[in-house]
Amino acid sequence: MTRQAHPDWIYFLPILHFCACLMSTLRFFVPGLQYLSVMWDFVVRADFPISLLADEWGPHYSALGAIRIVAAGTLWWYLLSRAVEMLVNKYMRRQRPVTN
Repeated sequence: MTRQAHPDWIYFLPILHFCACLMSTLRFFVPGLQYLSVMWDFVVRADFPISLLADEWGPHYSALGAIRIVAAGTLWWYLLSRAVEMLVNKYMRRQRPVTN
């Protein structure tokens, strides 16, 4: 049995997460984009299990918390996408007719 490459859709959520994190940091560099702080709040809520430690670090280590949310959150969404891929593959194998 040959190993099949991963479908492209499993990279969508991690890339979306990473781009949302990058876009939300623009508010620090461009004064007119302060409204992007709402995007950061959404990212933190979407990364609920990952963002708990970053919230605990609070204002003392806010930069480390943000880096952790970006890195670990992107990895979290990648692992979730891989889990969905495994479930889809398992379902597709069950649906195939048995051949002799």
